[in-house]
Amino acid sequence: MCHPARPAATLLRVSIPTREALTERVFQLLRDEILDVDGSFTARSNLLEAGLDSLAVTQLMLSIEESTGVWVDESLLTPEHLESAEALAALLYEQLSGA
Repeated sequence: MCHPARPAATLLRVSIPTREALTERVFQLLRDEILDVDGSFTARSNLLEAGLDSLAVTQLMLSIEESTGVWVDESLLTPEHLESAEALAALLYEQLSGA
């Protein structure tokens, strides 16, 4: 008996990380690899005030791509999206989920 072909989307289910998991990953990258911050740095801390500059943004985006597989177009990296780890994670989540 022949079965009709299923669309590829139903065959491959890709697990999308939660927004919280993305926030934690971005926060860890910033805290441990990108920025020189103290214990008061949180996922809601202002990244520009914490020292995020253009070189750090490039390093961060490469690290995010390596750990999540998502590349965010530079045109989306607005001051609003770079305000905090939470804001950047929200952008990543939108990119991953297609929202």
